[in-house]
Amino acid sequence: MRILLQFPQGLKSKALEEAAKFEKEGHEVFLSATPCWGACDLALDEAKKLKADTLVHYGHAQFGDKKVKSGRVEIEYRLYPITVDLAALGSALPLLKPYKKLGLVTTVSHLHQLEDMKKILREGDSGHPHEVLTTRGALAILEGQVLGCDSSAADKLSSQVDALVYFGGGEFHPLGIKAGKPVFAVNPYARSAMQINDLLVRKRKKEQGMLIAALDAKSIGILVSTKSGQFNIRAAENAKKRLLALGVPRVSILVTSEVDFSSLQDFNSFDAYLTTACPRLVDDAERAGKPMVNLAQLPKMLQMLKELKGAK
Repeated sequence: MRILLQFPQGLKSKALEEAAKFEKEGHEVFLSATPCWGACDLALDEAKKLKADTLVHYGHAQFGDKKVKSGRVEIEYRLYPITVDLAALGSALPLLKPYKKLGLVTTVSHLHQLEDMKKILREGDSGHPHEVLTTRGALAILEGQVLGCDSSAADKLSSQVDALVYFGGGEFHPLGIKAGKPVFAVNPYARSAMQINDLLVRKRKKEQGMLIAALDAKSIGILVSTKSGQFNIRAAENAKKRLLALGVPRVSILVTSEVDFSSLQDFNSFDAYLTTACPRLVDDAERAGKPMVNLAQLPKMLQMLKELKGAK
């Protein structure tokens, strides 16, 4: 069998080890060297060009509840569980004492430890046990799982809990949480725990500032990604039509397989961007040198433009 293996950035070091297993079974194996940032980012073009029978995508669960259409290429998702010391969660218990009900989320890498996490939180600290709730997201289909683009496993619990706990490395995933409750990030790698609501407020203010700045744009570039889980040309075409109708002089659709901020700077002719691709691109909008608005913010942007137009 002809197989293409694909690994996200943090797991590419495991590629040769995994390839050897398939080769030992007699398969013809290729490795995708294209950058991979998530379950939405399948190497389908490479697989089809190679006439591969199977694309094995490591480190992520299936994106959404619908299988990606891939022609003759079979897609296999393989999780790559990473077991970590849960001591950091125990050290976070004093911070969590005031909160009776907790919502718990983590990344796909640590979901196999979810029940152990729940046990630690349920036992609590010094006679302060917690009720722990988890649920499924919209695109992140496993219980308790969050993605950078889908925090709904946390957001859905906002009305049912007193606080939310994210367990995992870094701040990327927890900064996607939109729920209006205390949010705590517990990092097993840094052995740290902290409340991050100040960071969340700062992020929202930045997004609001870019939205307001985009209202003055005379030219807007709408970003469309060809990545399998991000391609949304209909939304881009609809956005273009509506922006033009509200008086934006120039709107163009930019199609790319990989959003490159330096390439965007080379255009040097757009005053702002609207992304229909990964919503977390706005986190790095300063690299594009122009305001960037998410597709989810488009209704608000259109309403504000309509109000401005009516005021003139």
